[in-house]
Parts: sequence; structure tokens; C-alpha cells
Amino acid sequence: MTDPLTQLRRRLNLIPLLVPLLAVIVAAAGVVWLSSWTRTTVVILVRHAEAQSSTTGDPDLSPAGERRAALLGSFLADALPGRAINHLYAADTRRAQQTAASVANQFKLPINLLAGSDWSGLVSRIKRDHRGETVVVVGYATTMPAVLNQLSASHLALEPDDFGSVFVVVMPSPGQPRTVRLRYGDLPKPIAAEAGKSPQQDAVTN
Repeated sequence: MTDPLTQLRRRLNLIPLLVPLLAVIVAAAGVVWLSSWTRTTVVILVRHAEAQSSTTGDPDLSPAGERRAALLGSFLADALPGRAINHLYAADTRRAQQTAASVANQFKLPINLLAGSDWSGLVSRIKRDHRGETVVVVGYATTMPAVLNQLSASHLALEPDDFGSVFVVVMPSPGQPRTVRLRYGDLPKPIAAEAGKSPQQDAVTN
């Protein structure tokens, strides 16, 4: 039986071998942590395209809105060369889902619906679940400003007839977010020219 002193000497002799091994393990863990931390998250905010005139209910897109929405998927594919869209959110209304449809088709993604109560926690959800990914969110003039402000402290004001603006928020980690404003589709037409109605008639614009 080996005496305690001999066992202690053997353990001490192992220390020079264990130190480099531990250093390698710590370094590997640091690389994994750093690569996760430094991934860049991209969030693309899009307002739904033009909707049919309506004072109540859940209207579909107008003909002009359908034409605009059909361009969104290919527009994003051209704007993000070599980068896939990983996740697609849209408000749970017809006009938002119809706007998101071409993105879903272009990138082979399901549309994840957002109820009214989901918007307040959306930014936290993106930061928690989609680090390093590219996320598209299709919403309204009433929901986009708050989301953009939480992501990048950008103060957004959309004109009532602005359905073509696309806001790309690039969030490196670590680093400060940057926001780029792009535009797709045709410039808006006056309501009277598009629908043959007087400008005083109500229309869904949010």
C-alpha cells in the first residue's frame, strides 16, 4: 500500500500537467462566450402596406397595397445579400399578414403572429431569443415607433401615407445600434386617385 507521503508527491507532480489543460479549457470557454456575445442582430421593421378603406373591422390590402407587398420579399433579399432572414413576425391582422406573405415565401418562413398584448414584450423577446439573427417585424404606424425606440433610441414619426419605409436596426454586441431607413415600392397616391373617393372619407391607416 502506498504511503500518504508518496501519494502527495504524485499529486504534486501532476500539477504542471493540469495547469496547461485548465488553461486550454478556460480559453475555449472564453472563445465560445465571446463568439456568442459579439454576434450581430438585425431587426427589420416594416409597416403593413396600404389597406382598403374601412372604418371598422379587419380590412384586406387595397390593390396598391397588394402591389407594394408583393415586392417586399425580393426587396429584402436584394438589400441583405448573403444574409438569410431567420424569423418573421407580423401583427395578427389581414393587412399585416398579407404584407408579410412575400417575405415568408421568399425565405421559406412561417409567419409568427403578434397579438396586441405581445408588442410590449417584443424587444425583450428579440434580444433574448434571436441574438445574432435577422428578424423581420410587420406592424403598424402605432406600434413601430415604440419598438424602434426601444431597439435603438431612434425617435420615429411616420406620415399617415408612408407605407414604403423600411427601418433596418443593426445591433452589434457589444456596440451601439445603428438604424438605416430604406424605401420600397411606389410613392403613395392620393386617396382620391387610388380609390376614386373624396379625401375626407375615413380609411384604415395605422
